[in-house]
This record gives sequence, structure tokens and C-alpha cells, in this order.
Amino acid sequence: MLFSELCGGYHPRPGQADPEITGISEDSREIRPGWLFVAVPGTRLDGHDFVTDAARRGAAAVVAERPVPGTALPTTIVPSARAALAQLAARFYGCPSRRLRLVGFTGTFGKTTTSEVLRALLTAGGHRVGVIGSLGARFDDYANAGPGLTTPSPPVLHRMLQEISARGADTVILEVTSHAMVLGRVEGLAFPDFVLAAIVPGEHTDFHRSYRDYVATKSRFLDYLAPGALLAFDADNPASRALAHRAGGAVLAGLSIGRRAPVGPRDIVIAGIELDEHGALITVRGERMRSSLLGSVNVRAVGLALAHALARDVNVRTARRALANLVPPRRRMQRFDLGGRTVLDDVAAHPDSFRGVFEVADLLPHDRLVVACAMRGHRGVDINRRNALALADMALQYAAGRVIVTASSDTAGETDRASADEIDATRAAFAERGCEIAWHDTLAAGMRDAAVSSSGGDLVVLVGAQGMDRGARLLREAM
Repeated sequence: MLFSELCGGYHPRPGQADPEITGISEDSREIRPGWLFVAVPGTRLDGHDFVTDAARRGAAAVVAERPVPGTALPTTIVPSARAALAQLAARFYGCPSRRLRLVGFTGTFGKTTTSEVLRALLTAGGHRVGVIGSLGARFDDYANAGPGLTTPSPPVLHRMLQEISARGADTVILEVTSHAMVLGRVEGLAFPDFVLAAIVPGEHTDFHRSYRDYVATKSRFLDYLAPGALLAFDADNPASRALAHRAGGAVLAGLSIGRRAPVGPRDIVIAGIELDEHGALITVRGERMRSSLLGSVNVRAVGLALAHALARDVNVRTARRALANLVPPRRRMQRFDLGGRTVLDDVAAHPDSFRGVFEVADLLPHDRLVVACAMRGHRGVDINRRNALALADMALQYAAGRVIVTASSDTAGETDRASADEIDATRAAFAERGCEIAWHDTLAAGMRDAAVSSSGGDLVVLVGAQGMDRGARLLREAM
């Protein structure tokens, strides 16, 4: 595509060359010969400072917010490089979202699990469904791990949408984070379907000034709803409920657990829950269904997906079959056997999610409980202290025989590396609760400890977000 065609609607400098554009990125390190570099100002770095680097790597043209001295590359000046990046990426990949029904998803917890449950339900109902989120992009046998962002940057996102569409999908579930809305990653998209999970305090405190600010950021999803959109929401969560009722013209489908009467005609109420080591029996609209996912946290994920699917076009009988055959996503209450031990692996990294993991652990038969946790590096002292206090309380309450805590210095990336202050706050919080821990700087040492200190018949619980991502593999190697 010619530079002039790609930038139609903007105003390139007169008399400059009009090269063929073969790729697009806002990261100068990704630029290849023939690509367009979009100079996006960021919170820490300014893309305008990297135009020279992009040119050295073969950039054919530049989009920027101001003239860049010293560059001879064809340049278009735009009011907002971030907004232009989303528009240009969509145009470069042929506006793939127009060929797909987009189901947006936002909330604090459960985005990945709920998305996978909804994919299973919609697929059982005859749709061809892809997912883009924490685990990358997936559709049938197509998988693209992506750059590790739940909601990727526009060039990556629209490339994924194009690849999924080309393989025959008609629907894509897209996990939309608060970061993505602030940074314009979903700019230009319209969602005829949206799922809004609970929004709870204590998450992303490194990015949001307060819980009120966090909720206000989440409310931006309202700007992306298509007219008459179907919106499934957690009616038991005050923030989610309040935002849903601000969605003028949307078709609402609320989820409630235990409420005596539904709020609206499309709402669902889970009237009864029976949890066991095989999943859960739930009662919805007078029908009993078995979900193969463990714990009450997953019951809420299942219920939210059901609220959307039943309000759309999936019938109860189809839903019942799909729920019975669910497989948990990686590290979402994932259970497996290893050397005679039962291992429960979960991405829990918040006091509420810790409680959900220990609830499941209590249901699983075991002789002794060994807990290994990777702390949340680069998230601040406050969240690490609160996590440590909650985990200490849970470990004491459920009589854990050994509690292992690690900073995962050997596996954590730059944005997940624990600071000295975070480590000190974590260790001090366990001491404050009187919970003895085995501390390890590295994840590998922590997993060797878990292997040596457990034996056949024991339950090993692995918790933690990015820092524990390689825990199961390292534990297996240590056996």
C-alpha cells in the first residue's frame, strides 16, 4: 500500500516521495525495510526521539505529531499519533474487524477463564470463535502468543484479527484492559457484544491513582459499544452494575448468584451451587448443569459467560453439554498430578483470588499442603504487602505445612522484577502475621524446595502472576 493511500485523510508534506509501505509499528526496534514508523509520545519515552533509529533500520516513512529535525523520510504530521496508529493499522490490514462480530470483555479478574467459557458456549451454538487476550490469539489450530500484552498494540491486534478472519472465524472475543483503553489500543473498534465482569479495588494500583480512577477508566468501554449492543454484566458487583445501567440503548443481561428474583428478562440467577473436587453443580433457570471448572470463582466466570450466551442464541441444552466438557485455561485453577502429588496452579495475585484458590485446595484430598507463591514485582509496596498478609492468613487458616515465597529473579522480566522495597514489605508482612516462610530469590530454587518438601499424597499449590508462569515446568524438572 502506498504511503499516500495509507495516510488518506491526513496531510503529508508536499513534494515528498510516496513509498510502498510493507509494515507498520510504533516500536523502532521492530522496524524492517519498507515499514512505516509511527512516533507515539509515551509516559516514559517519546517515539519522536527514535525516528533516527527507525530510519537506520529501514523505515520508509514516518507519522509524527511534529516535524522531526534531521530526517529526510517522507513524513505526515497528525494531531494524535496514538489515534493515527490505530486507524492506520486497521487500514493496513484491511479493516478486519468489519468482517467479525467483536465481543469485548473487561473487568478485574476472570477475563481469560470467562472468555474461554464463552468461546466454548458460542462454538457449541454453531459460531466460529477466536479469542485474543492474556494467552495470545487462538482460533482452531491457529495460535499466536503475541508480545505478552493482554490487549496488544494496534498493529499486532489488527494483524491478529486479519489472520483469524482469514481462517474462517465469524466472532472474536477480545480481552480489553484498562491500560488498553487509556493507551488507545482499541481505538476505532465497535463492539456489538460486551461482557463486564466485577471491578474490585486493589488492582493496578501502579497505574491508577485510586479505585475511583480505576472505575472511571473501565467506564471508557461505553464509548466502544455499538448501537443496541448486548451487554452481559456482573449484577452483584456495584461498580459493574452501575456502569451497565449507564449503557443507554444496550440490551442488558445480568448475572446474580443467590438473588431471589432476577432484575430483568434476560438476567440469569444461579440459585444453587454445589462445589466438589470435580467442579460444580449449578442451577440456572430451573436446570441443573455441571461445570468441570473448579471453585466458586469459576462459577461466577461460567455464570457470566452463560448470561451472554443465553441472551444471544445458545439454548440451555447446548450450554449444558458445553459446560460439562470445559478444560481450564493454563494456570487458571489448573490441576494435574506430578510424582504422586496433586498440583493446583493458578495465576492468583490478589487477596480475593488467593481466597478462591484456598477454597479449591480445601476440596481436594491431600495429606499435607505446600504453598509456593511468586510475589508481584514492579507493582508497588502496597499491593505486595496486602498480598502477603492475605496469603499468610490463608496459609495459617488452612494449616499449610510449608510456605515458599520467591521473587523469581531468574525468570521475571524487566516489568515484573521485584524491588528491594517490595521484597522487604513482603517478608515483613509474613513476619507480622507470624507465618514462617522459606524465602528464595529465584523461582528455580523455590520449585526445588517445593519438590523436596512434598511427597506422594500431598497438595502443592502454585500461586502468582507472571513470576510463577514457569513454576510448573521448573517443579516438574526438580522432581
